Amino acid sequence: MRLPSLKVRVLSGLILIILGVIPKSLTIIVTDLVFGFVILTCFQVSLRYALKRFLFIVPFFVVSTFMLVLVEGYDGFVKAEIYTGRLLYVAMILSFIMYQTTNESLLKVLHQLKIPSIFIELAFFTLRFTDVFKVEIRNMHLSIRSKGFQTVNFFNVKTIKILGHLLGSMLVRSLQRSERIYLGMQSRGYNGQILHIENEKLPKIEWVCGALLIFILIFIQFLQLIKENEQQLSVQMELENQQSSII
Repeated sequence: MRLPSLKVRVLSGLILIILGVIPKSLTIIVTDLVFGFVILTCFQVSLRYALKRFLFIVPFFVVSTFMLVLVEGYDGFVKAEIYTGRLLYVAMILSFIMYQTTNESLLKVLHQLKIPSIFIELAFFTLRFTDVFKVEIRNMHLSIRSKGFQTVNFFNVKTIKILGHLLGSMLVRSLQRSERIYLGMQSRGYNGQILHIENEKLPKIEWVCGALLIFILIFIQFLQLIKENEQQLSVQMELENQQSSII
């Protein structure tokens, strides 16, 4: 199935994310995860692309599980699963939104959706300077590797000292480069406003596709909620019958 246009993906994806993080039931969250996996499969989002965005969830799951289990026991483990499930679902929907999309196209669509310009500018500079920071890290790593430095033992005082100096100089170089980028933007007439050429109107079928995804998720969550309520009622009735039989 062909991917909808970016504008439809962003708008429907934001609504799907809001609907997915509201539930507090683990069964509903598992259902949302299955729904997110179906979306990625139906629209042929690359599994390798999605897995790259899931990697950061692993350390979060390990740390949150350890801390919550240490404090609350089994209830903490359930909470860690709920938080991790929500995060994984959000990563799935973001993969659906960002697949085969550039940062410039995303910011352009946010502007067309009337998102306040301050948020768009913050997102633009964050993405841009993150790339700058990555380039500086790569250059620093190549530089120290070319000089024969090897991080064999991180607990060595000499190694920690060298890495500390490298981190400080990397931050200074990143700040200097970001300042040069900002001055370059000002020299080209940047005044805090983002100007875009409006695109042609999208086909109605794409808006129907986005609305259908939202409706399916709401319907699935509603059925799951009814099922849980029926289970709770049956448990309460059994308890009342046991109490009446004892009396």
